[in-house]
Amino acid sequence: MSRLHPLERPFRRHMGTFQRNLGPALEGEPEPLQRCYGATRRLRELAPLLAAEIGSAVVGETRVRLRRVGRALGPVREIDVALGLVGEWVADDRARQDAVEGLRQHLLDAGAVARERMTGQVESAQAATLARRMQAIGSALSASTTGIWSRTLSLRMTRRAQHLREVVEAAGALYLPDRVQAVRMAVEKLRYAFEFACDAGASRRRVPALRLTEAQELLSRLHDIEALIRLSQNVSSRPRSSRRAHLDELRHELEQECRRLHGAFISQRRQVVQACGAALDMAIPLWNRRGGVGSHATPLKMRLADPRIPRRDSKRRMVSS
Repeated sequence: MSRLHPLERPFRRHMGTFQRNLGPALEGEPEPLQRCYGATRRLRELAPLLAAEIGSAVVGETRVRLRRVGRALGPVREIDVALGLVGEWVADDRARQDAVEGLRQHLLDAGAVARERMTGQVESAQAATLARRMQAIGSALSASTTGIWSRTLSLRMTRRAQHLREVVEAAGALYLPDRVQAVRMAVEKLRYAFEFACDAGASRRRVPALRLTEAQELLSRLHDIEALIRLSQNVSSRPRSSRRAHLDELRHELEQECRRLHGAFISQRRQVVQACGAALDMAIPLWNRRGGVGSHATPLKMRLADPRIPRRDSKRRMVSS
């Protein structure tokens, strides 16, 4: 029995999730759309590793098509999540049913328009072509033995960790939505790098990925509530809206929830920075996984030599373990 390529397991899992859920997503089912959208993001992050292993000619066009699908699904997903939040707020008695009826109808109307646009952007023929391209990637990956992917992952993990630490530092402790959004996106990308390393068998350190997952879920909810606030403004700004006062009150409560979630993230910020350090620690073994000698080894060590990360003494490691 032939041995699986290390990237085959994560690639085939995310490809399967994408293919199983794309059809129901295009038919308007919210949960498959959410799963399909998440799969596109993971496959796009996996694409550079695949390109390093089997060549960009095979992977490049697929990555472009995945980006188009993700952009088509994104607006529909945002409205679906907003509708879910409205229902959650009503169920928890944090908003009156009659007060949000206008907002709910506005979201339903916007969702119908977004779905029509989505189906126009992702036609069945295009989806079939994308499926064939991904099958070709899987076949090429099965025959590849270069092992270059681990060095690519090492470099990307290093850059992701350094960037995340920079945006966390830049965001500070104040609630500034644009900076928090930058942190959320950086957390997501480093989390995916950890997941790929673990799924490919290159590491068993899953705790940093779990910490990043917790932070991402918190920041994603904050981002979704911000999107609902923005969508609600389109309703409350109408001059003849009879429920403007109720919507203003709801928006105020949503803004307070955003600040509460941001405060919860601040308490997790140290764990996020520690995950960055764990990523940098993991990068060198990843680089050396296939030998790590040659002209690129020294530049990698220079990239990792960050003065803001204190070096860990080997004796202290033995004591702490």
